[in-house]
Amino acid sequence: MIRIIYIPVSVALLITAFAAHAGTFEKGTWSASGCGAMPETPVVDSSSVDAFNRSVGKINEWQKQIQTYHDCMIKEANADNAVINKSATSEQSRINEAVEKVNKEAAAGKQKVEQASSPSSSGSSFPSLVPPPGGMGGQPGY
Repeated sequence: MIRIIYIPVSVALLITAFAAHAGTFEKGTWSASGCGAMPETPVVDSSSVDAFNRSVGKINEWQKQIQTYHDCMIKEANADNAVINKSATSEQSRINEAVEKVNKEAAAGKQKVEQASSPSSSGSSFPSLVPPPGGMGGQPGY
């Protein structure tokens, strides 16, 4: 039997976007994966005026490097956040659509059963549908 796997274009784009911007998440800590290593903090050498001046030069260069690293990390974090938000919102919509579909089918089934029931059994009650936990009313739950 041949199985055809259907991946909507939007999901494929999300996967591609996530792969392009994905940082790493390990043991509860996120880190940028496309920015290289954080520049090593220079040591201030105050043993002499010349040593201190060299340290200041190293600090100035480090500040440029750390700014570049910081900007890259923020850009990657924002991209990851956008992909996660879009993916979670899409999944919430998919869940909401499934809940609405099942509720409509249940309501139609209830109506059909009520119409088909005899007058003598019209006093029977039907269970009501309870909304699922998590506020499935279209509002983000994350």
